[in-house]
Amino acid sequence: MTSPFVIALDQGTSSCRAMAVDQEGHIRAQRSVQFSPVRQAPGLSQYRAEDLLAAQTSVLNGLLDEIGPQQVAALAVCSQRSTVVLWDKNTGKSVAPVLTWEDGRAQQESNQAPLSQAQVHQVTGLFKTPYFSAPKITWCLKNFPEAAQAARANTLCVAPVASYFIWQLTQGSTFAVDPTLAQRTLLWDIQTGDWSETLCRAFEVPLSSLPSLRASAADYGSYLYKGVSIPIYTCVADQQAAAFYHGLTSGKTSVNYGTGAFVLHHTGSQLIVLPGMLSSVAATTSVEQRAFLLEGPVFAAGSVFQWLQSQGIYIDPTQVDNLCTKAKHPVSFLPALGGLGAPYWDYNVGPVPQKVDGAQTPQDWVAGALRGIAHLVADITDYLRVNAQAVTTVEVSGGLSQSVYLLQCQANFLKVPLYRQNQTEATVLGTALLAWQRLIKSPLNWQLAQQETVFPNVSAEQSQAERRAWKEFVAKCRGK
Repeated sequence: MTSPFVIALDQGTSSCRAMAVDQEGHIRAQRSVQFSPVRQAPGLSQYRAEDLLAAQTSVLNGLLDEIGPQQVAALAVCSQRSTVVLWDKNTGKSVAPVLTWEDGRAQQESNQAPLSQAQVHQVTGLFKTPYFSAPKITWCLKNFPEAAQAARANTLCVAPVASYFIWQLTQGSTFAVDPTLAQRTLLWDIQTGDWSETLCRAFEVPLSSLPSLRASAADYGSYLYKGVSIPIYTCVADQQAAAFYHGLTSGKTSVNYGTGAFVLHHTGSQLIVLPGMLSSVAATTSVEQRAFLLEGPVFAAGSVFQWLQSQGIYIDPTQVDNLCTKAKHPVSFLPALGGLGAPYWDYNVGPVPQKVDGAQTPQDWVAGALRGIAHLVADITDYLRVNAQAVTTVEVSGGLSQSVYLLQCQANFLKVPLYRQNQTEATVLGTALLAWQRLIKSPLNWQLAQQETVFPNVSAEQSQAERRAWKEFVAKCRGK
């Protein structure tokens, strides 16, 4: 390999990946390792920081050895959101478990924070729940003496996974984060673009423990590997990286189907704070020029199949569509692992199947699961439409978007065309694109992979009937 590359590092929920991306947007080499959190009980999900670091470093260094560090123009780092690391800046060692975005054990700390939901939503664009970082940080400070001691000694560092990894790569010289990740700490003010002293006091998090703020594409220091100094030019959240790759701009909508599913609706430079939805910030090349998103998460998408397996229903992921075509009576299934996200925000309901009498086949279960995911996404887009946000076409991405059955259900429920690119690595490519644009100091027009269009294939009346039945089912599940 003789052309320069950007190596994009993606710390996902269940894997650590590194990919070498050239200036034309082609992935030329890659390494990955499966690395899932430990889920000791429902609602608990955590890593050891040192294990996380070792996994990510191994795939990075392995790829550098394969292509040669002198061929790498820059590194770019993205990570899952709301997963937070606490470590001591003097030792570099973690002082608490790494609680992932899935972890909900900090419910009490969330409830006790002396701010109302309306106040938190207005300042952060998010909600006061244990799934964002601030309550997790409070919980760790209360339950791990090492963390509390570091806070008292003013040696505590608290940051998302990407910032932790960058700090380690730069040997502690860069402690920084971008707005897309800063926001998910529940300590960042979306109105001002800075850390909120009010929120830090409410969650008892030392302001001094938080990283400095930079644009998503910015100078994040450098990594010295075998005598070669490689600049780090990107720090960004995974969902926003995917949206950046897809060129999501004002008025457009996308859905990314991964471990969870995320509906993103771009509102341009206008910040809209809408009850029932999250307001997020888009990936940035300048901290002064911000763009905004309305976001609706579905907590469980790909993870539904792990839940089915835990119930004794094993499903080969490569056979999902084949199984769905053989389903005769799809199970009515609410895939509420960890509760319901937007627009319900109901953490009291779990995964609920209806009319299960033992006659259902694995085919019926997988079809019901995919239909449930599609319905929950449609619930979010219906809510956007009710609140004057037009959803006319939708870009889809993520591993689960390869399911033809899922996308056909989705198009039918949304009653609009779906556009799927034959590219499942939007997150990594968006991360690399940010770094490349900083390198060449101008926009790049990467030729996106060929699109497939999925049109609705049922009548509006049939779609509306299915949606009415679904909403009645959800209401029953929630005891309404």
